[in-house]
Amino acid sequence: MERIATKIKCQKGFTQIDIVISIIIIIIFVSLITTLFYNFYISTSAKNRNSIALNCIIDVIEEAKMLNYDELGQEKIDELLDTLRLDKTIPNGYDVSVELQKYNELEGNTDKKDLIKILKIKVQYLVGQKNEKIEISTLITK
Repeated sequence: MERIATKIKCQKGFTQIDIVISIIIIIIFVSLITTLFYNFYISTSAKNRNSIALNCIIDVIEEAKMLNYDELGQEKIDELLDTLRLDKTIPNGYDVSVELQKYNELEGNTDKKDLIKILKIKVQYLVGQKNEKIEISTLITK
């Protein structure tokens, strides 16, 4: 009887239940950490891509404002975009579109002189599986 009592009291080692519980805890911990790192990566990536898109818009605006007002037309803007794409100022993965309107051609302003042009720049890009879009308008004056 004494032998059985000492065998019961002296349990050295792990049982299968102990191992299974520890593996489940490790899996939960690792999946939680992995999810946190992934969300951090996506958030950082979204901010970086947004910053690049804004830089593209600023580059287009600066180049367009350096052109002579009378020469500035949709054809000239399209040439400018092609040049910026060729010299990688606008990187791959960013779809930039520009629309140029004369202020005096808008409804209600047809009787005014041609002194203002409206430049609308749109940039579209992907962040993960989500399509993001930024649009900025600026005025170019004579």
